[in-house]
Amino acid sequence: MAQFWQQLSEKFAQMTTREKLMVSFCGLVGVSLLLFSIVLEPAIELEQAADKKVVVAEKNIKSLKKDIKLAKAKLKGDPNQEINAQLQQLLKQSQQLSQQLSKIIENLISPSQMSQLLEKVLRGTKGVHLVSMESLTAEPIGKDSNGGQYTGYYLHPIRLEVTGNYFSILSYLEALEALPVKYYWRSFQYSVESYPKARLVIQVYTLGTRQEFIGG
Repeated sequence: MAQFWQQLSEKFAQMTTREKLMVSFCGLVGVSLLLFSIVLEPAIELEQAADKKVVVAEKNIKSLKKDIKLAKAKLKGDPNQEINAQLQQLLKQSQQLSQQLSKIIENLISPSQMSQLLEKVLRGTKGVHLVSMESLTAEPIGKDSNGGQYTGYYLHPIRLEVTGNYFSILSYLEALEALPVKYYWRSFQYSVESYPKARLVIQVYTLGTRQEFIGG
C-alpha cells in the first residue's frame, strides 16, 4: 500500500500545474459526493420522516380545536346529550394527538444539552477546530393564520462552524451521527478554502416547550 501511494505521489509531482489543479478539482468533487451520500443524505431522510410526523400531528390538532370550538358553540345554543358526547370524543382525540406529539419531543435531546454535546464530540475529534457556535432564535412551530401559537412547542436551532481537513471533518460528522440521542439536521455547507483545509457550517435543531434557550 505504501508503495502504491508513493507511485501516485511521484506521478502527481510530475504533472503540470494545470493537470494538478484538474486532479485536485476532481478529487474535491468526488469526496464531496461521498460525504453527501454517507452522512448528509441519510440524515436528510430521517429528518424529513420526523418532520412529516410533526406536521401531520399539528394539522390534526388544529382541525380538532376548530371542531371543539364549533361543538362548544352548539352546546351553548342547544345543549343536548348527543352534542356533549361529540364534544367529549373530540377532546379525547385532541388529547391523544397531543400525547403523540409529546412522545416525539421526549425522544429528542433537550435544547440545554445540544450545544454541550456538539462541543463534547468536537473535543474528542482530532484535527477539527471550532470557529463559532451560537444558539439561534427559537421559532414557534405550528402558527395559525392569525399568528397565534397552538402547539406549544419551539424549534431551537444551533449554528456550528468548524475547520479541518476532509477526513477529520468526516470523523466528526460520523461521531455526531453515531450519538444515541436524537436531533435534526437543518443545513450543511462544506467548502475547501486552501487545500487541505476545509470549512464546515452546519445547523442542527431540537424541539422544546419553552421559547427561551436554557443553557446547560
